[in-house]
Formats: sequence, C-alpha cells, structure tokens
Amino acid sequence: MLKSDLHRNLHFLTNLISQYASLGSVSYAYSVFSSTPSADLFLWNVMIRGLVDNSHYHHAILLYKQMLKLGIQPDDFTFPFIIKACSCLPHFEFGVRVHLDAVKFGYQPHVFISNSLITMYGKCDKYDLSRQVFDEMPEKNVVSWSAIIGACLQNDRCEEGFSLFWQMLSEGSRPSKGAILNAMACVRSCEEADDVYRVVLENGLDFDQSVQSAAAGMFARCGKMEVARKLFNGIMSKDLVTWATTIEAYAKADLPFEALGCLKQMMLQGIFPDAITLLMPVDDEYMTGCSSLFPSNSKSFRA
Repeated sequence: MLKSDLHRNLHFLTNLISQYASLGSVSYAYSVFSSTPSADLFLWNVMIRGLVDNSHYHHAILLYKQMLKLGIQPDDFTFPFIIKACSCLPHFEFGVRVHLDAVKFGYQPHVFISNSLITMYGKCDKYDLSRQVFDEMPEKNVVSWSAIIGACLQNDRCEEGFSLFWQMLSEGSRPSKGAILNAMACVRSCEEADDVYRVVLENGLDFDQSVQSAAAGMFARCGKMEVARKLFNGIMSKDLVTWATTIEAYAKADLPFEALGCLKQMMLQGIFPDAITLLMPVDDEYMTGCSSLFPSNSKSFRA
C-alpha cells in the first residue's frame, strides 16, 4: 500500500477503515485512521461509526471530543452515532452536551437526530426530556413514534406508551415492527393484547419471528396461555429467548409442570438454558423437576 501511494488516497483509506470495522477489526481500522492525518469529516464519521457499531462507546466519545478540538465541525451523520454511544453507556451528561452541539450547529430539527435524542434520554431515565424533544419535532416518522413508546416502556409509563401507540395509528402512521414490539411490551390486559394483535394481523407482521415471539409473551403475560402456546408452536425457528419467554410465562402462571416440559423440549432440540432462564421465579415443584434434569455431575448445565 505504501509503495503504490494508496495511503494517500483518501477514498481508499475510508473504505479500508469501513471494511476493517465491519469485520470487527477495530484495532486495524483505528491504526489506518491514525496514520492518516486528515481533517476530512467523512473519514472521522466512518471511524466513529466503526467504534460505535463495535460497542467501543467511550472511544467514540473521545474521538468526537478530539474532532471538536481540531476544529472539525460535526454534521447530521456524526450526531446519531455519538448520541447512540451516549445512549448505550448510558452517559446523560455528555448526551446533553451533544444535544447542545446539535442545536448549536443547527442539526436538531433533523428527524433522525431527534429520534436518537428521544431514545438516549429514555435510556438515561429522563423521560420528560424525551417527551420534550418528541413534542417539539416539526415532523415525525414512525421511528419517532417507536422511540417515544420505547422511552415510555423504559421509564415505566406503559399506559402512556400504549396511548401514544393508538395516537400514532389515528394520525395515519403505519406501524413498524419496532413500534409494534414496544407497544406489545406496554400491554397489561387481555383486551389490550387482542387489540394490538389485531393491528399485527392487519399489517401483515404476524409471520415475523420476533413479532410472533413477542406476541406469545404478551398473551402469556395477560394469562391467555392457550393463545400464547399456539403462537409459540407456530414459530419455526425458536431461539433461547423464545423458549425462555414461554418457560417464564408458565412459571408465572403457576404451571410448573408445563414449564418443566417446555424446558425438556428445549434441551432435546439442543438449546441449553443460561443462568437467566434458570433464575426465573418458580415454585418448589419446578425446582424439584429441574434438579432431576441437572444431576450434580451433569455437564449439560450451561449456566
């Protein structure tokens, strides 16, 4: 690369950094980035995105600070990634600073930046700020609605989140999978569950595995175990989360033998429980049954 002067080709280097990051080779990506003393904003955005996509949130924030010190002005591609970093940590104080930077540089009105702020404040347990950003948006898309419903869920405001879901529909927005999943998590009654699942059917989302799994959990949570089991049986490829949701539902419904049967069926398919699956609220009968599955010398226990 050095012999052919490709290291001076900014387009090539940017693509190289992006490729390394997409493969999870963040150290190589950063090594190439560090060897390129450039003030090109696109190059910095690619590196910041690579760090965030690989969960190096603190490093992404440090790079953002360095960028500002060098006088490189962030744009509407920079902010969503940095806000996501603040959201995932979570880092409320720096998130506020980034929000102020977005306002300073005139980017807050951009819908995807506002959507990121709604999510970030929700994950930082600052629902009032999430709602303020949402209410002040000049235009909203379905991601905006999904984000504010998710913020409600994150901050134990399920009733408000469910109300916002119906407001979204009444304003003519077609629900996305994310909005549906957040609404399902807000459901607390059989009537609400039936209403949301009707929306799922009307929008053709009933064949999506994550929606099927969430719907099964929703109905189980409301005590409609027969409906939940029917949905569960219809899921073609069940992962650990799907099995664990059903096992937990049976346990909470005071059906320990059904929960144990589900656990056995899961293990017969080669899926083994983790610590979370085995630490669900269960009664003595369930634990007695589990002990017969996992004798003290068993190596199949994968907690």
